[in-house]
Amino acid sequence: MAARYVVVAAPGVPESFAEGLARSLGAELARAEHKLFPDGESYVRIPAGLDGAVAVVASTGYPEPTRRLWEAALLAEASRGLGASHVVAVMGYTPYSRQDRRFIRGEPVSIRVTLGLLASSGAEAFAAVDLHKPESLHWFPGPAASVDPSPAFAERLRGAAEAAEKIYVIAPDRGAFHRARRLAERLGAAFDYLEKSRDRVTGEITMRPKTLDVRGATVVIVDDIVSTGGTMARAAEILLQQGAREVIAACTHGLFAGDALQKLRKAGVSRILAGNTVKPPEGVEEVDVSRQVAAAIDRLVEAVAGYEQEKPQKRG
Repeated sequence: MAARYVVVAAPGVPESFAEGLARSLGAELARAEHKLFPDGESYVRIPAGLDGAVAVVASTGYPEPTRRLWEAALLAEASRGLGASHVVAVMGYTPYSRQDRRFIRGEPVSIRVTLGLLASSGAEAFAAVDLHKPESLHWFPGPAASVDPSPAFAERLRGAAEAAEKIYVIAPDRGAFHRARRLAERLGAAFDYLEKSRDRVTGEITMRPKTLDVRGATVVIVDDIVSTGGTMARAAEILLQQGAREVIAACTHGLFAGDALQKLRKAGVSRILAGNTVKPPEGVEEVDVSRQVAAAIDRLVEAVAGYEQEKPQKRG
């Protein structure tokens, strides 16, 4: 028998993301009621019955990351209180994911605390969209997944790929190379990353694609997060200086803090694409990644159910 899903839309989650999840899962959509008390504490309530259902708590961590994380945890606990059979926490954009280790003595491993909070609040499974470091998921004590959004981006970019004489997908640094590879393979394009080199005499740092010659090419720069836009803008400037015909910026999570959009436009970017994990500002093309997330949720729920069946039974 198929699971009955209820998508619990947390405060701040983009409508298109929550609605897309509900549509793909064939689920009821329950929008959480919320308010702030005068002292700044959050109040949330789920206005739906969850008895026996799989509650999918859909949230995102931007803007107001700390508040949104806490509200997601409260909704996971409330789902348990309403009798949900399972609780899956879904983060469009996962806050604190970039602090995945102690960079300086005395710092916390913030993603470990984030995942621990959700688990201790009642979430048995966790899905993130394009988590900054997928290996961080080992901090979650149950089934967890980092969802690859590249199928949705490839679908949106198919027209550009077919129209271009040649199209390349390039990561702004080696750390994002796997994202460039995944998208490029779906587009049938070549891929690369920008490599830094330092002149031993002058000390000047230059960046260029490690192997590809971008002259005359349409280039898609892909990364997981665009925050201030500095890295993506610098990459675009370099690629255009080296002869790229057009540069398209694509990111899973478009935070676009401060003047990030202006930086990208000034750098010569022709199109800006961002996932609907965060509500994109005007002028940014929204890419719906909810279908990929829904498929991951199905697999996670199967994993949770299988784990329960395998648990040893207590003897009376």
